[in-house]
Amino acid sequence: MVTDEMFERLVSESEDLIHYHIHKLNIWDRNGDFYAEGLFALWNAYRTYDPEAGTLKSYMHWKVRNALIDKIRKDSRTYEQEEEIAEQMVQEGRDTWEDEITDELLWKQVKASLTPNQWKWVYHYIIMDRSIAQIAHLEKVTPDAVKNWGRHARKKLKELGTNM
Repeated sequence: MVTDEMFERLVSESEDLIHYHIHKLNIWDRNGDFYAEGLFALWNAYRTYDPEAGTLKSYMHWKVRNALIDKIRKDSRTYEQEEEIAEQMVQEGRDTWEDEITDELLWKQVKASLTPNQWKWVYHYIIMDRSIAQIAHLEKVTPDAVKNWGRHARKKLKELGTNM
């Protein structure tokens, strides 16, 4: 059974070991997560140590290093999965749920005061957050044409904003 005093002594003696492996693996531990993982590995090493297998020091080195590598792999997998989900959401058009403006009456008033091309600019550029190049590609026009729609739409939107 590992007591608190025994573990505290072990940590004070082996703290440099954790920092050594964090440095050796080029880990930037801004939140202290890797240090905590190293502490847990140290505790596990002390708890599961078999004197017949080798020295405690080499076993602790092995456990800490492998625990840190496992955490790097786990974090990398998590990051990749989050990136895939974000990419899927963008492709499905679900990436703007927080910023979505849902006042339908406002949009109807805006649409009524604009030409069809100006409304296309408002819809794609403001509502759907697309770039000028993307809009031009979708509408099969030049980027300059889209910029022109935007220039006239902004002018009308300013007038509409002062009249409301």
